[in-house]
Amino acid sequence: MKLESERLIIRDFEINDAPFYFELFNDPDWIRFINDKNLKSIEETATFLKKMKGSILDGLGYFTVILKETNEAIGVSTALKRDNLEFVDIGYGFLPKGRGKGYAKEATLLIIDYVDKTFKQEKVLAFTMPENQNSQKLLQKLCFKFIGNQVIFNDKEDAVFEYLF
Repeated sequence: MKLESERLIIRDFEINDAPFYFELFNDPDWIRFINDKNLKSIEETATFLKKMKGSILDGLGYFTVILKETNEAIGVSTALKRDNLEFVDIGYGFLPKGRGKGYAKEATLLIIDYVDKTFKQEKVLAFTMPENQNSQKLLQKLCFKFIGNQVIFNDKEDAVFEYLF
């Protein structure tokens, strides 16, 4: 999969993206607001990516967000179909150098459009930790509606948002 906007390219992740993902997965905000994958080296990250590559089906998964101007990976967008959910859920995470510039909004709009055109679902979901106010503000700017807090993953309560097509 490859999507493009004026400033960004979004493509399937590659194993050689491991240095970028190692940095992203060990970013303090990723650990605080998403999860700690406990990856201690680029090699462990490459192994993790190889395992993920084998479990991705039908155009869903992790997608690397690249800044066109520099060809540098700055973030990740996700579109995942989880066993315990009826609808695709989308997500995003950016390194500090990719925050506050509208890239997450731009990338997420591309992912929403991709999911709509490819999977023909009536809605997509998004989850954030209740204390992740920045992520929730972005979802609201994207016209997601807060539908409540629920325990969805790992016995932790998440703020649940939905976007209706």
